[in-house]
Amino acid sequence: MSPNRVAAVCAHSICAAALLFSACASAPSAAPGGSGTLLIVGGGLDNDSRPIYERFVELASARGPAHILIATAATGAQEDEVVDKSEALRVWAPEANVRAIRRETSTDDTVAAIDAASGILFTGGDQKRITARYRPDDHDTPEWLAMRRLLARGGVIAGCSAGDAMMGEVMLLGGGSAGALGIVPVPAGDPAAQSASADPASEPGVRLGPGMGFLPWAVTDSHFFERDRVGRLVAALEASGRRLGLGVGEDGCVEVDLATTEVRGIGVSESLLVDAAHLERDGLERRRLLARVIRQGDRISLSERLATKPPLPVPLVGVARDVPVVEPGQNRQLASWRLFRSAARPGASVERLRLDGWQVTAWPAGDGEVAFDIGPR
Repeated sequence: MSPNRVAAVCAHSICAAALLFSACASAPSAAPGGSGTLLIVGGGLDNDSRPIYERFVELASARGPAHILIATAATGAQEDEVVDKSEALRVWAPEANVRAIRRETSTDDTVAAIDAASGILFTGGDQKRITARYRPDDHDTPEWLAMRRLLARGGVIAGCSAGDAMMGEVMLLGGGSAGALGIVPVPAGDPAAQSASADPASEPGVRLGPGMGFLPWAVTDSHFFERDRVGRLVAALEASGRRLGLGVGEDGCVEVDLATTEVRGIGVSESLLVDAAHLERDGLERRRLLARVIRQGDRISLSERLATKPPLPVPLVGVARDVPVVEPGQNRQLASWRLFRSAARPGASVERLRLDGWQVTAWPAGDGEVAFDIGPR
């Protein structure tokens, strides 16, 4: 495909997505209500992920005994996941009442279970299965309204992987960064130019759809650093008109207090807040983006961030240092995390990560912020 054709396809995809989500581009909507909480887990939630499970149980038992639901709508092998997560929860909350709701569970039984629950844990798989079951075509259902009631009475909804991706009003449906950015991925047979952790190649253009709408202020993405998804999150922000994105790594978790809009780092693995306030587009280049690494214990107010516009990032100056991409199996392919972590240091050099047909260049923006550009290699 010629460069002009790629740009045309990408522009068409972005315009279509912008029209689809024009309502989302306006000021953020109000919180779902009450003092409910979201726990957004990037994926790979191991049974011994102590900070995440302990916080989930603490929130689910804040107003009385914990009544926890495992929601397996996203998962292929539902019964295996029910057993796995039930056993994990019994380790961390032996007194909790743990039940499961499956894709096949009737509406009446699902609503009754949610109305009796204090917490829901959505398992991983395909996020489109979640919205197809509980919010098809962006329509309210009895099950979705019951989930809103759970949040309104101070309950907690946690989601892992697919359960992370479905949290916002705008949902990423899949694909890799190169395709989302409109860059044709390099051939699969060219290992020298491939990132070890890249997503499979896809047609140019970001793929978006309506999410579950629990999180009004940001677009979420999972397996973030491990699969080099910063490019597709930037493309999603651009196409949807949203300003903020939350990329959560594997075994990472961010807590969102819906009453205060505060985000807090929970898991030992880190996450990234991406801010497109100054985003500029030049062909396939996206420039003047900002990011902040969210470490365990860090707190960020999304409403305060949206109420102000951060200073324009200083221009890129200096020769970039290339961040190496490790081979599969080494250090969980965290080159993207190393890039943003290194660039956040005061006085750090310009950092560059070359991936499958695209690259990220990052440098310090002051006060822990990182400025970065994304474009073709």
